[in-house]
Amino acid sequence: MKALSVHLTDICNSKCSFCIVDSPFAKADTISRTRVSRFLRDNAGKGYEAVNIHGGEATLRRDFLDILDEIRELGYHTVTLQTNGRKMARMAYAKELVDRGVSLFIVSMHGATSLTQDRISGALGSFQQAVQGIRNVKELGAKVRTNTVVCKDNLTEVPDIADLCMDLGADHVNISALHTSGTALRNFWAVTPRYDEIRPYVFEAVDRVVRRGRVVTLEGFPYCAIPGYEQYMIDWEQNQFKMLYRTLIFDDYERFMNTSARVKDARCGGCLHNNVCGGVYKEYAEFIGWDEFQPVTPVAKA
Repeated sequence: MKALSVHLTDICNSKCSFCIVDSPFAKADTISRTRVSRFLRDNAGKGYEAVNIHGGEATLRRDFLDILDEIRELGYHTVTLQTNGRKMARMAYAKELVDRGVSLFIVSMHGATSLTQDRISGALGSFQQAVQGIRNVKELGAKVRTNTVVCKDNLTEVPDIADLCMDLGADHVNISALHTSGTALRNFWAVTPRYDEIRPYVFEAVDRVVRRGRVVTLEGFPYCAIPGYEQYMIDWEQNQFKMLYRTLIFDDYERFMNTSARVKDARCGGCLHNNVCGGVYKEYAEFIGWDEFQPVTPVAKA
């Protein structure tokens, strides 16, 4: 899928301990409507199938519904919203979004219980609001993909989070490695688990989703950290995003991530997955090192 991706705001009504855009420390909106509108107009009619909207929490913008109207008027067929789901807890608001063309809601679910998710988000009630938000948009006929970032606070709950998301009707469960930037970098040692710690929980979560016949993907993991589960990694060759991020435009966001946010070690050159793997988030490699990563090599024939 060829899509636009628009970062609408740094502001959020949650304060997640691993927020990559540092929303807990954002003081004011820095993204102008003029810049957003120009980006949408300049790329209309150029083969982009969808617009992916994110933040911060995009629904907090006072002009958010107007932006959705503009997207529809410019002829974009699909709108995807990355959200914490909290405002969709009100059915009337959820319906506003669906009526204006949002067909896929990517909802952050970082805990199997309110105790865990509310602690991670720094927002009392955020878990129950997200749960109700998912129920509402599913009732309205929209699709839901959940996103779970694996951190020290939730790693043992990841399989149960996957079960909860499916119980709520999620069509697709995505599990993300923690991106060590923004607030996650500020809180690095408090939030960042080692890959060898999280592996059994991630694998169990994937197995549970597969057994129930739902779609599951992994995002941001070095391929050598998920042996036997590489097939579940998101295929970025099939999902290409041109992104507006604050004042910057990235023609190929995944390529930007691979060249600026992730790094590889000399050993990566001998790995079977070197051509498709983006490597390790650079802060992780700097602070924790490379000892747990080994290149995947061809199995010798008997």
